[in-house]
Amino acid sequence: MNEELNIQIEPWESDSDTCVMRLNRVVAQSPEYYSTAEEAEESPLGRKLVAIEGLEAVLMQDRVITLLKPLDGSDWQPLVDRATELVQKHFEEFDRIVSERSREMNEDEKGLFIEIQNLLNSDLNPMVAAHGGFIEVVDVKDQDLFIHMGGGCQGCGMAAVTLRQGVETLIRQKVPAIRHIHDSTDHKAGENPYYAN
Repeated sequence: MNEELNIQIEPWESDSDTCVMRLNRVVAQSPEYYSTAEEAEESPLGRKLVAIEGLEAVLMQDRVITLLKPLDGSDWQPLVDRATELVQKHFEEFDRIVSERSREMNEDEKGLFIEIQNLLNSDLNPMVAAHGGFIEVVDVKDQDLFIHMGGGCQGCGMAAVTLRQGVETLIRQKVPAIRHIHDSTDHKAGENPYYAN
C-alpha cells in the first residue's frame, strides 16, 4: 500500500512568481516543464495543473511541483488551493487503480497486459488525450481484460462509444487472445458525470 499523501506548501512572497509544493510521493522521474495542455499531453497530472486559470507554467521533478504565474497575476492562495485539490485527487485515483492491480498475474497475463497497454498508448491514447482523457489497462485475468478510462473520459457521454468502437475494435483485431473487455471505470465520479443521470 502506498504511504498517505503529504503535501507541504513552502511560504511564498506576495510578489513572487513561483510557489513550491513538496510531496512525499514522486510526481516525475525527470524534470517536466509544461506551459500548455498540449505540452502536458502525456502527463495526466501536468495537464490538470497547467489548466488552472492564472497559472503560467508548471515544473515537476521528483517530489516537487513548482507553480509559476505572472508577477502581476492572481493571488497565490486560490491557485495553491486548487493545485492541492488536483494533486490529492490524482493520487487517490492512482492508489485506487494500483490496489485493483494488486492480484499477481501469471506470465501470459503480464505479457498481454504490456502488449495491450503499449497498443493503447500508440493507437488510442493520443486521440483521447486531445479530449483530456486516457485509457489504461487495470488487469488481465485469464482471457478477460479490465481497463480504466480516466481524465476527460471518466463520465463522458462518449465513453461507451470509445470503448466499443475504439478499444474493443482495436484489441479484437490485434490481440485475439482477449475474450471479454470490461470497463472498470467509476463514471459517476468523473469530471463530466454523464452516467450519474
